[in-house]
Amino acid sequence: MMDNPGPNETQKRISPQLPEALPGNLPSVTVPLKSSDRIPGEVRNVRLMKGQLPATDQLLAALTVARLGSFTRAAHELELSQPALSRQVQGLEKTLGVKVFERIGRAVRLTSAGEELVNRAGPLLEELSRVSSNLSAANGTTAGRVRLGASESVAVNSLPSILRPYLAANRRVNLRLICRTSERLPEMVANGELDLAVCAVEFESAGLQYRKLWDEELVLVLPINHQSRSRSISSYIGEEFVLLPSTTVTRRLVDRALKEKGVELKVVLEHDSPEVIKSMVMAGLGLAILPEPTVRKETRRGELAAWPLSDLKVTRSIVAITDPRRQPWPAESALIDALAKYGR
Repeated sequence: MMDNPGPNETQKRISPQLPEALPGNLPSVTVPLKSSDRIPGEVRNVRLMKGQLPATDQLLAALTVARLGSFTRAAHELELSQPALSRQVQGLEKTLGVKVFERIGRAVRLTSAGEELVNRAGPLLEELSRVSSNLSAANGTTAGRVRLGASESVAVNSLPSILRPYLAANRRVNLRLICRTSERLPEMVANGELDLAVCAVEFESAGLQYRKLWDEELVLVLPINHQSRSRSISSYIGEEFVLLPSTTVTRRLVDRALKEKGVELKVVLEHDSPEVIKSMVMAGLGLAILPEPTVRKETRRGELAAWPLSDLKVTRSIVAITDPRRQPWPAESALIDALAKYGR
């Protein structure tokens, strides 16, 4: 019978021979590789220092606060409570041993250390996310977070039939839908608050990329029991109208067409929500001019009447807006393809 080996002998049998610890105050981990000839030299020389790298969630929290300039808005975007977000930032500061933010009244400002962190860690974190997304795409699946902005009418009337098959085919995509006005959305894309926006545009802003998706014809909208069946705008000059505000893209298109015809409508009420305007028309408060998809369901159900005008042809273009400075992730590209397919 063999003698029982001592603890040192057992350790020699079951543990790989590791080189002695490297000098210095920080511990390091060296992983022995058998197929080192397959690993690039720059990768073999990487040393992972324990306890020195912050968590990606902490970095994302700090970068979001820095971009939005507010803990409240950052917490809303990240879908965290404000105390949870504050803990993430505090944990990052503890790990790094520096203050990242300083508060001046209600304002939040980066420290000099925070500015360096944002400038260096921001591109690294985005590249890490891109690598993860690309690897998933190469494996036949699409993953990642997509921040999609849309106007209310597009979100209500077009996106459901687009997003249903898209999300069914890309179950690992975390999609966040944010509804804003068509005037605000391009600015949010340019500021990095959105990855992609879908809305109507009047003019293209410099520095952004626009891809036309589909056109929407504007139609006259009436209560179902309205007596007139005329398709000429001139027949409704004495009527009261409920329209979108003059600050919106759609209203400006309508006003321009009316001016060219020499027609002035009696506007008694304005609201920036097509859903509210439809309710007002149903209640008999006036007529409206809205994109046809906005009233399609109501006309099919017999709740509203709507038809194109023979002497006032107005069409708005729905576009996808992206920032050409960013390379789209696979999840974004797949969504743009789904939007374009809907437009065809």
